[in-house]
Amino acid sequence: MKKLLLIIGLVALLITGCATKTEEIPNEEEIGGQETESEQKKNAALIAPDFKLESLDGTTVKLSELRDKNVIVNFWATWCGYCVMEMPDLQKLQEAHKDDLLVLAINVGESKDVVQSFIEENGLDINVVLDEDMNVASTYGIRSFPTTISINKKGEAIQGYTGMLTYEQMEQLYSFFEE
Repeated sequence: MKKLLLIIGLVALLITGCATKTEEIPNEEEIGGQETESEQKKNAALIAPDFKLESLDGTTVKLSELRDKNVIVNFWATWCGYCVMEMPDLQKLQEAHKDDLLVLAINVGESKDVVQSFIEENGLDINVVLDEDMNVASTYGIRSFPTTISINKKGEAIQGYTGMLTYEQMEQLYSFFEE
């Protein structure tokens, strides 16, 4: 049940993004020093569901073991034109912030051979893991490609975006990580 609520919350995050309702915030006297409902929602952390996937070089990558880095997870496929177009920029972002950022490209539903050929043909050097059975994409509620999610060092999903990102948008996504 807890996992289902977490998944629903993540899907809601991806659908609604940063949209918030404008409301008058009561002063401290009116609320007796307690947090308002909107402040409680704002302060609630959404922990990204853990996963364990195999990379192209055969090593296993587990999200919960990456807590020392900020992680940008990108769900993609080789047949997705927009995914292919943003791959060089994802690699550029990784290189620009290699000390505290890991860009993790999760290929969804394709075989290792197909993905390996694609990476080699396009001269890419990016961290790719395989979600061949599409279980991780399903857990995250992914419905379209590409979808990108920022996960901070605490394991919290802090931002999500469906659709192709420009490099400038990727840098903006990176800027949401706390110092």
